[in-house]
Amino acid sequence: MKKVAIVGGGPSGILCAIIASKKYDVTIFCNQEKLGKKILVTGNGKCNLTNLYNFDKAYNRDISNYLKSFDNIKTIKFFEEIGLLTYADEDGRIYPISNTANSVLDVLINQVCKNNINVMTNQTVLNVLKKNDGFVIQTQLQEYNFDKVVIAVGSQDSLLKQMGISYNSFSPSLVALKTKEDTFSLSGMRLSNVKAILKGEANHEEYGEVLFKENGLSGICIFNLSAYLARQKNYNSIICLDLLPNLSNDKLKEIFIKRLNKNYTNSKEFMQGLFSEKINSYILKNCAIKNNEKITKKDIEKIINTIKNLTFNIVGHYQNNQVNSGGVDLNNLTNTLEYKYVKNLYFIGEVVDVDGICGGYNLQWSWTSAVIAGEALWLK
Repeated sequence: MKKVAIVGGGPSGILCAIIASKKYDVTIFCNQEKLGKKILVTGNGKCNLTNLYNFDKAYNRDISNYLKSFDNIKTIKFFEEIGLLTYADEDGRIYPISNTANSVLDVLINQVCKNNINVMTNQTVLNVLKKNDGFVIQTQLQEYNFDKVVIAVGSQDSLLKQMGISYNSFSPSLVALKTKEDTFSLSGMRLSNVKAILKGEANHEEYGEVLFKENGLSGICIFNLSAYLARQKNYNSIICLDLLPNLSNDKLKEIFIKRLNKNYTNSKEFMQGLFSEKINSYILKNCAIKNNEKITKKDIEKIINTIKNLTFNIVGHYQNNQVNSGGVDLNNLTNTLEYKYVKNLYFIGEVVDVDGICGGYNLQWSWTSAVIAGEALWLK
Protein backbone atom coordinates (compact mmCIF):
# COMPACT_ATOMS: atom_id res chain seq x y z
CA MET A 1 0.00 0.00 0.00
CA LYS A 2 1.31 3.43 -0.94
CA LYS A 3 2.23 5.82 1.83
CA VAL A 4 0.85 9.36 2.13
CA ALA A 5 2.16 12.05 4.49
CA ILE A 6 -0.08 14.85 5.75
CA VAL A 7 2.11 17.67 7.07
CA GLY A 8 -0.02 19.57 9.59
CA GLY A 9 -2.45 18.46 12.27
CA GLY A 10 -5.09 21.16 11.93
CA PRO A 11 -8.64 20.85 10.56
CA SER A 12 -7.70 20.43 6.90
CA GLY A 13 -4.88 18.01 7.65
CA ILE A 14 -7.03 15.78 9.85
CA LEU A 15 -9.92 15.58 7.40
CA CYS A 16 -7.65 14.99 4.43
CA ALA A 17 -6.00 12.13 6.32
CA ILE A 18 -9.39 10.58 7.05
CA ILE A 19 -10.40 10.74 3.39
CA ALA A 20 -7.05 9.49 2.06
CA SER A 21 -6.87 6.62 4.58
CA LYS A 22 -9.65 4.78 2.76
CA LYS A 23 -7.06 3.71 0.17
CA TYR A 24 -3.63 4.57 1.56
CA ASP A 25 -1.35 4.16 4.54
CA VAL A 26 -1.52 7.69 5.98
CA THR A 27 0.70 9.48 8.49
CA ILE A 28 -0.02 12.90 9.99
CA PHE A 29 2.94 14.99 11.12
CA CYS A 30 1.93 17.44 13.89
CA ASN A 31 4.37 19.83 15.53
CA GLN A 32 2.28 19.98 18.72
CA GLU A 33 1.55 17.41 21.40
CA LYS A 34 -2.02 16.85 20.19
CA LEU A 35 -3.93 17.03 16.94
CA GLY A 36 -6.49 19.72 16.24
CA LYS A 37 -5.55 22.42 18.72
CA LYS A 38 -6.62 25.09 16.25
CA ILE A 39 -10.10 23.59 16.05
CA LEU A 40 -10.56 24.16 19.78
CA VAL A 41 -10.19 27.95 19.49
CA THR A 42 -12.40 28.50 16.43
CA GLY A 43 -15.72 30.26 16.87
CA ASN A 44 -14.75 31.42 20.37
CA GLY A 45 -14.41 27.80 21.42
CA LYS A 46 -17.72 26.76 19.84
CA CYS A 47 -16.30 25.87 16.39
CA ASN A 48 -18.29 27.60 13.67
CA LEU A 49 -18.12 24.74 11.13
CA THR A 50 -19.60 26.48 8.12
CA ASN A 51 -22.43 28.79 7.08
CA LEU A 52 -25.70 28.53 5.18
CA TYR A 53 -25.40 31.85 3.32
CA ASN A 54 -23.38 34.42 1.37
CA PHE A 55 -20.60 32.27 -0.07
CA ASP A 56 -20.37 34.43 -3.19
CA LYS A 57 -18.93 37.35 -1.20
CA ALA A 58 -17.14 35.53 1.59
CA TYR A 59 -13.65 35.00 0.14
CA ASN A 60 -10.78 36.94 -1.36
CA ARG A 61 -11.34 35.08 -4.63
CA ASP A 62 -13.91 32.97 -6.44
CA ILE A 63 -13.76 29.37 -5.18
CA SER A 64 -17.20 28.35 -6.42
CA ASN A 65 -15.75 25.54 -8.56
CA TYR A 66 -14.12 24.01 -5.48
CA LEU A 67 -17.29 24.37 -3.43
CA LYS A 68 -19.19 22.40 -6.06
CA SER A 69 -17.10 19.41 -5.03
CA PHE A 70 -17.67 19.78 -1.30
CA ASP A 71 -19.92 22.60 -0.07
CA ASN A 72 -21.56 23.63 3.19
CA ILE A 73 -24.42 21.13 2.84
CA LYS A 74 -22.00 18.25 2.28
CA THR A 75 -19.98 19.45 5.26
CA ILE A 76 -23.00 19.34 7.56
CA LYS A 77 -23.95 15.89 6.23
CA PHE A 78 -20.41 14.54 6.65
CA PHE A 79 -20.16 15.62 10.27
CA GLU A 80 -23.62 14.28 11.08
CA GLU A 81 -22.63 10.93 9.54
CA ILE A 82 -19.63 10.67 11.86
CA GLY A 83 -21.75 11.49 14.90
CA LEU A 84 -21.86 15.28 15.29
CA LEU A 85 -25.21 17.00 15.75
CA THR A 86 -25.33 20.61 14.54
CA TYR A 87 -27.62 23.64 14.46
CA ALA A 88 -27.76 26.97 12.63
CA ASP A 89 -28.02 30.31 14.44
CA GLU A 90 -30.00 33.31 13.14
CA ASP A 91 -27.14 34.33 10.84
CA GLY A 92 -26.71 30.88 9.30
CA ARG A 93 -23.59 29.97 11.26
CA ILE A 94 -23.39 26.21 11.88
CA TYR A 95 -22.27 25.03 15.32
CA PRO A 96 -22.14 21.69 17.12
CA ILE A 97 -25.29 21.30 19.19
CA SER A 98 -23.06 20.93 22.25
CA ASN A 99 -21.71 24.47 21.65
CA THR A 100 -18.19 23.23 22.24
CA ALA A 101 -15.39 22.70 19.73
CA ASN A 102 -14.31 19.63 21.66
CA SER A 103 -17.24 17.76 20.15
CA VAL A 104 -15.97 18.49 16.63
CA LEU A 105 -12.45 17.38 17.48
CA ASP A 106 -13.73 14.26 19.28
CA VAL A 107 -15.58 12.91 16.23
CA LEU A 108 -12.61 13.65 13.96
CA ILE A 109 -10.10 11.97 16.28
CA ASN A 110 -12.43 8.99 16.52
CA GLN A 111 -12.23 8.67 12.73
CA VAL A 112 -8.43 8.98 12.85
CA CYS A 113 -8.34 6.04 15.27
CA LYS A 114 -10.91 3.95 13.38
CA ASN A 115 -8.99 4.37 10.13
CA ASN A 116 -5.65 3.41 11.71
CA ILE A 117 -3.99 6.68 10.73
CA ASN A 118 -0.45 7.07 12.07
CA VAL A 119 0.00 10.27 14.09
CA MET A 120 3.48 11.68 14.69
CA THR A 121 3.11 14.42 17.31
CA ASN A 122 5.83 16.79 18.50
CA GLN A 123 7.58 16.43 15.15
CA THR A 124 8.32 19.54 13.14
CA VAL A 125 8.79 18.94 9.43
CA LEU A 126 11.88 20.91 8.42
CA ASN A 127 11.90 20.04 4.74
CA VAL A 128 10.17 17.94 2.08
CA LEU A 129 12.50 16.72 -0.66
CA LYS A 130 11.52 15.20 -3.98
CA LYS A 131 13.34 11.88 -4.47
CA ASN A 132 12.80 9.74 -7.56
CA ASP A 133 9.06 8.97 -7.63
CA GLY A 134 8.52 9.85 -3.96
CA PHE A 135 9.48 12.23 -1.18
CA VAL A 136 11.78 12.38 1.81
CA ILE A 137 10.36 14.16 4.86
CA GLN A 138 12.96 15.56 7.24
CA THR A 139 11.96 16.30 10.84
CA GLN A 140 14.05 17.36 13.81
CA LEU A 141 14.25 13.66 14.74
CA GLN A 142 14.76 11.66 11.55
CA GLU A 143 13.86 11.15 7.89
CA TYR A 144 10.83 9.33 6.42
CA ASN A 145 9.95 8.16 2.91
CA PHE A 146 6.53 8.67 1.32
CA ASP A 147 4.93 8.29 -2.08
CA LYS A 148 2.72 11.39 -1.82
CA VAL A 149 2.65 14.48 0.42
CA VAL A 150 -0.07 16.94 1.40
CA ILE A 151 1.04 20.24 2.97
CA ALA A 152 -1.47 21.60 5.51
CA VAL A 153 0.75 23.75 7.74
CA GLY A 154 -1.45 26.83 7.94
CA SER A 155 0.57 30.04 7.77
CA GLN A 156 3.90 28.51 8.80
CA ASP A 157 5.98 29.84 5.95
CA SER A 158 9.34 28.41 7.10
CA LEU A 159 8.59 25.09 5.41
CA LEU A 160 7.49 26.80 2.19
CA LYS A 161 10.75 28.77 2.12
CA GLN A 162 12.81 25.64 2.74
CA MET A 163 11.01 23.79 -0.04
CA GLY A 164 11.45 26.69 -2.44
CA ILE A 165 7.69 27.05 -2.93
CA SER A 166 6.48 30.38 -4.31
CA TYR A 167 3.77 31.98 -2.16
CA ASN A 168 2.13 35.29 -1.34
CA SER A 169 3.33 36.65 2.00
CA PHE A 170 1.07 36.10 5.01
CA SER A 171 -0.76 38.93 6.78
CA PRO A 172 -2.91 38.66 9.94
CA SER A 173 -6.64 38.66 9.08
CA LEU A 174 -9.82 38.65 11.17
CA VAL A 175 -7.98 40.64 13.78
CA ALA A 176 -8.58 43.57 16.14
CA LEU A 177 -7.24 46.88 14.83
CA LYS A 178 -5.16 49.51 16.60
CA THR A 179 -6.26 53.15 16.44
CA LYS A 180 -4.35 56.39 16.61
CA GLU A 181 -7.13 57.71 18.83
CA ASP A 182 -7.09 57.01 22.56
CA THR A 183 -10.10 54.81 23.37
CA PHE A 184 -8.99 53.91 26.89
CA SER A 185 -12.19 55.34 28.41
CA LEU A 186 -14.25 52.96 26.22
CA SER A 187 -12.20 49.82 26.86
CA GLY A 188 -14.50 46.80 27.20
CA MET A 189 -17.59 48.63 25.94
CA ARG A 190 -19.73 46.95 23.25
CA LEU A 191 -22.14 48.44 20.74
CA SER A 192 -24.49 46.29 18.67
CA ASN A 193 -26.07 47.07 15.29
CA VAL A 194 -23.26 49.39 14.22
CA LYS A 195 -22.35 50.13 10.61
CA ALA A 196 -18.58 50.16 10.16
CA ILE A 197 -17.19 51.64 6.93
CA LEU A 198 -13.64 51.09 5.71
CA LYS A 199 -12.75 54.16 3.68
CA GLY A 200 -10.78 53.71 0.49
CA GLU A 201 -11.03 53.31 -3.26
CA ALA A 202 -14.04 51.06 -2.68
CA ASN A 203 -15.79 51.62 0.63
CA HIS A 204 -16.44 48.33 2.43
CA GLU A 205 -19.32 48.22 4.89
CA GLU A 206 -20.05 45.78 7.69
CA TYR A 207 -22.91 45.65 10.19
CA GLY A 208 -22.69 44.15 13.63
CA GLU A 209 -21.04 44.49 17.01
CA VAL A 210 -18.05 46.69 17.80
CA LEU A 211 -15.94 46.08 20.88
CA PHE A 212 -13.72 48.93 22.05
CA LYS A 213 -10.19 48.23 23.28
CA GLU A 214 -7.77 50.59 25.04
CA ASN A 215 -6.39 51.83 21.74
CA GLY A 216 -8.35 49.88 19.21
CA LEU A 217 -11.47 48.32 17.79
CA SER A 218 -12.63 44.72 17.76
CA GLY A 219 -15.81 42.74 17.13
CA ILE A 220 -17.03 40.74 14.14
CA CYS A 221 -17.60 43.67 11.77
CA ILE A 222 -14.11 45.03 12.54
CA PHE A 223 -12.62 41.56 11.98
CA ASN A 224 -14.32 41.40 8.60
CA LEU A 225 -12.96 44.81 7.60
CA SER A 226 -9.49 43.71 8.70
CA ALA A 227 -9.64 40.99 6.02
CA TYR A 228 -9.56 43.67 3.31
CA LEU A 229 -6.57 45.35 4.96
CA ALA A 230 -4.75 42.02 5.28
CA ARG A 231 -5.23 41.31 1.57
CA GLN A 232 -3.70 44.66 0.59
CA LYS A 233 -0.85 44.14 3.11
CA ASN A 234 -1.43 47.58 4.61
CA TYR A 235 -3.38 48.36 7.78
CA ASN A 236 -3.09 52.16 7.66
CA SER A 237 -6.62 53.26 6.92
CA ILE A 238 -9.71 55.03 8.21
CA ILE A 239 -12.79 53.36 9.69
CA CYS A 240 -15.96 55.35 10.32
CA LEU A 241 -18.67 54.07 12.63
CA ASP A 242 -22.34 54.91 12.26
CA LEU A 243 -23.56 54.19 15.77
CA LEU A 244 -27.25 54.51 14.82
CA PRO A 245 -27.53 53.29 11.20
CA ASN A 246 -31.29 52.77 11.50
CA LEU A 247 -31.88 56.47 12.20
CA SER A 248 -31.31 59.10 9.51
CA ASN A 249 -29.65 62.43 10.22
CA ASP A 250 -33.03 64.15 9.85
CA LYS A 251 -34.71 61.77 12.29
CA LEU A 252 -31.95 62.29 14.85
CA LYS A 253 -32.26 66.05 14.44
CA GLU A 254 -36.00 65.81 15.03
CA ILE A 255 -35.40 63.80 18.21
CA PHE A 256 -32.77 66.21 19.49
CA ILE A 257 -34.84 69.33 18.75
CA LYS A 258 -37.67 67.82 20.82
CA ARG A 259 -35.22 67.32 23.68
CA LEU A 260 -34.17 70.95 23.54
CA ASN A 261 -37.80 72.03 23.47
CA LYS A 262 -38.37 70.01 26.63
CA ASN A 263 -35.48 71.86 28.27
CA TYR A 264 -33.08 68.88 28.18
CA THR A 265 -30.26 71.35 27.66
CA ASN A 266 -27.64 69.98 30.08
CA SER A 267 -25.24 67.96 27.90
CA LYS A 268 -25.17 64.93 30.18
CA GLU A 269 -28.96 64.87 30.47
CA PHE A 270 -29.32 65.57 26.76
CA MET A 271 -27.39 62.38 25.85
CA GLN A 272 -29.12 60.06 28.32
CA GLY A 273 -30.96 57.13 26.78
CA LEU A 274 -28.83 57.03 23.63
CA PHE A 275 -25.81 55.01 24.73
CA SER A 276 -23.97 54.13 27.91
CA GLU A 277 -22.61 57.00 29.98
CA LYS A 278 -19.03 56.29 28.84
CA ILE A 279 -19.93 56.34 25.17
CA ASN A 280 -22.07 59.47 25.63
CA SER A 281 -19.10 61.18 27.27
CA TYR A 282 -16.79 60.09 24.45
CA ILE A 283 -19.18 61.53 21.86
CA LEU A 284 -19.40 64.84 23.72
CA LYS A 285 -15.61 64.98 24.05
CA ASN A 286 -15.27 64.48 20.27
CA CYS A 287 -17.65 67.41 19.82
CA ALA A 288 -15.59 69.55 22.23
CA ILE A 289 -18.61 69.73 24.53
CA LYS A 290 -18.06 69.35 28.25
CA ASN A 291 -20.25 67.29 30.55
CA ASN A 292 -23.01 69.43 32.07
CA GLU A 293 -22.43 72.14 29.46
CA LYS A 294 -25.52 73.75 27.89
CA ILE A 295 -26.48 72.29 24.51
CA THR A 296 -27.32 74.62 21.61
CA LYS A 297 -28.83 74.00 18.17
CA LYS A 298 -25.32 74.35 16.72
CA ASP A 299 -24.13 71.59 19.04
CA ILE A 300 -26.85 69.25 17.73
CA GLU A 301 -25.25 69.23 14.26
CA LYS A 302 -21.87 68.29 15.74
CA ILE A 303 -23.40 65.52 17.88
CA ILE A 304 -25.31 64.05 14.92
CA ASN A 305 -22.19 64.12 12.73
CA THR A 306 -20.19 62.34 15.42
CA ILE A 307 -22.81 59.66 16.02
CA LYS A 308 -23.17 58.99 12.31
CA ASN A 309 -19.49 59.36 11.45
CA LEU A 310 -17.30 58.47 14.44
CA THR A 311 -13.89 58.31 12.77
CA PHE A 312 -10.82 56.28 13.72
CA ASN A 313 -7.40 56.25 12.09
CA ILE A 314 -6.16 52.65 11.91
CA VAL A 315 -2.41 52.32 12.46
CA GLY A 316 -1.93 48.57 12.87
CA HIS A 317 -3.34 45.35 14.27
CA TYR A 318 -3.23 43.26 17.41
CA GLN A 319 -1.80 39.73 17.58
CA ASN A 320 -5.04 37.82 18.13
CA ASN A 321 -5.74 37.07 14.49
CA GLN A 322 -7.96 34.09 13.71
CA VAL A 323 -6.50 33.39 10.26
CA ASN A 324 -3.91 34.73 7.85
CA SER A 325 -4.27 36.09 4.36
CA GLY A 326 -1.70 34.87 1.86
CA GLY A 327 -0.20 31.53 0.89
CA VAL A 328 0.32 29.39 -2.19
CA ASP A 329 -1.53 30.94 -5.13
CA LEU A 330 -4.37 28.88 -6.58
CA ASN A 331 -2.94 29.64 -10.01
CA ASN A 332 0.01 27.39 -9.11
CA LEU A 333 -2.30 24.52 -8.17
CA THR A 334 -4.45 22.23 -10.28
CA ASN A 335 -8.19 21.82 -9.77
CA THR A 336 -7.34 19.03 -7.32
CA LEU A 337 -4.88 21.32 -5.43
CA GLU A 338 -1.83 19.44 -6.68
CA TYR A 339 1.24 21.65 -7.16
CA LYS A 340 1.64 22.15 -10.89
CA TYR A 341 5.42 21.87 -10.74
CA VAL A 342 5.81 18.79 -8.50
CA LYS A 343 3.75 15.67 -9.08
CA ASN A 344 1.98 14.16 -6.03
CA LEU A 345 2.53 17.26 -3.87
CA TYR A 346 -0.67 18.96 -2.64
CA PHE A 347 -1.50 22.10 -0.65
CA ILE A 348 -4.69 22.55 1.38
CA GLY A 349 -6.29 24.76 4.02
CA GLU A 350 -4.85 28.04 5.19
CA VAL A 351 -1.49 27.50 3.47
CA VAL A 352 -3.36 28.22 0.21
CA ASP A 353 -4.07 31.88 -0.58
CA VAL A 354 -7.80 31.64 0.16
CA ASP A 355 -9.23 33.52 3.11
CA GLY A 356 -12.74 34.44 4.15
CA ILE A 357 -14.61 36.70 6.52
CA CYS A 358 -16.06 35.57 9.88
CA GLY A 359 -18.87 33.07 9.86
CA GLY A 360 -17.38 29.62 9.29
CA TYR A 361 -16.08 30.36 5.81
CA ASN A 362 -12.43 29.70 6.59
CA LEU A 363 -13.21 26.33 8.11
CA GLN A 364 -15.37 25.53 5.09
CA TRP A 365 -12.34 26.09 2.88
CA SER A 366 -10.37 23.75 5.15
CA TRP A 367 -13.00 21.02 4.76
CA THR A 368 -13.45 21.62 1.02
CA SER A 369 -9.75 21.62 0.16
CA ALA A 370 -9.12 18.59 2.39
CA VAL A 371 -11.77 16.48 0.67
CA ILE A 372 -10.74 17.56 -2.84
CA ALA A 373 -7.08 16.65 -2.26
CA GLY A 374 -7.94 13.51 -0.27
CA GLU A 375 -10.14 12.15 -3.03
CA ALA A 376 -7.65 13.18 -5.73
CA LEU A 377 -5.05 10.97 -4.06
CA TRP A 378 -7.26 7.96 -4.79
CA LEU A 379 -7.05 8.54 -8.53
CA LYS A 380 -3.29 8.23 -8.90
